[in-house]
Amino acid sequence: MDDPRILAPIPTPTAQRWREVRLMYLPRGVFLIAAIVAGIMWSRWVSPATLVAEAEGVHVDVRAVQPGVLTGLKVEMLQAVRANEVIGHVAGANPRLLEATLAVIRADVGMLAATMAGATDKQRTTLEFEKLQLDWMSRRVDLASLQGRLLQAEADLARAEPLFKQGLVTEQAVAQLKTARDTLTAQVAEQTRLVAHLEPIVRSYAPADEKDAGLSTQSALAAAIKVQEAKLRLAEEQLTPLALLAPIDGIVSLLLRRAGETVTAGEVILRISATRPDRLTGFLRQPLPFEPAVGMTAEIRSRTSARQVATTKILQVGKVMETITPTLVSAMHLPPTPLPEPGLRIQLALPSGFNLRPGEFVDVTIP
Repeated sequence: MDDPRILAPIPTPTAQRWREVRLMYLPRGVFLIAAIVAGIMWSRWVSPATLVAEAEGVHVDVRAVQPGVLTGLKVEMLQAVRANEVIGHVAGANPRLLEATLAVIRADVGMLAATMAGATDKQRTTLEFEKLQLDWMSRRVDLASLQGRLLQAEADLARAEPLFKQGLVTEQAVAQLKTARDTLTAQVAEQTRLVAHLEPIVRSYAPADEKDAGLSTQSALAAAIKVQEAKLRLAEEQLTPLALLAPIDGIVSLLLRRAGETVTAGEVILRISATRPDRLTGFLRQPLPFEPAVGMTAEIRSRTSARQVATTKILQVGKVMETITPTLVSAMHLPPTPLPEPGLRIQLALPSGFNLRPGEFVDVTIP
């Protein structure tokens, strides 16, 4: 028989039992699960990298190979260019100095033409070729003179247009420069057609017989004509602008000069950077954890939000210790002012389809 003094057990409310689970068991379970997940992530995705590599890009400087005036620069910052594309010209000669040189040649040609006035009929017949040559040379001198003036007009216009945008030059002055440029352009085109018309006639002309040919070739007049011809060819070569070609496909990443500026030989005008890296470069810090070799496999992981992972191989291994580049020092989160630290250079292949910009960093794990 039940003892009436023994009371029935009081039932524990569900809320109280859930409170005990939350306070005693739930934190331990969450900690255990988090530790397991962290261990899996560390072993599979967040394992420490062996080294940090940088996507190595190609940068090419376009330099002036001769002193002169920069004309017709066709590119701006971040503009895409193609290999062997003409991006500008360098006029190698001072147009005013060239005009003075052409004036001397023009006077010499006129003097040579005057010496033919007292020749005999037979000599005039024999020297018809020289006379035709002198006429052709005179036209070429005029053409070279016009081209020199056109280069000067284009340079003046190129300098005036930026000043006009800043309000430092009037619209009327710019219009006058454009009119002068257009006039000279038309004159150059007309003179070019005239020279081109005379050239085949001069090339196809020949003396009447061998005896007269010998007399003409050995004369002092023929020798003088050859001298003036050489001077004129030199002036024409100096007048011809030298084209600046883009050496690679890429974008203009640095622009140091503008059209109308004077440049010296070897001076950097602009820089072109490739938009696709060729390979990855990293440094293995000391002490070396292993001896790297060409052909070893490695895993690379990008640092972008959409993580990319790929397998690659070592292409080259340095033979000497080199100073780690400042960009890689910053990527490895070393102290802000570290001493120069040497490392072993390692170059890796960039896998196909692995999208990287030049200068981006990747984490490299070498098993």
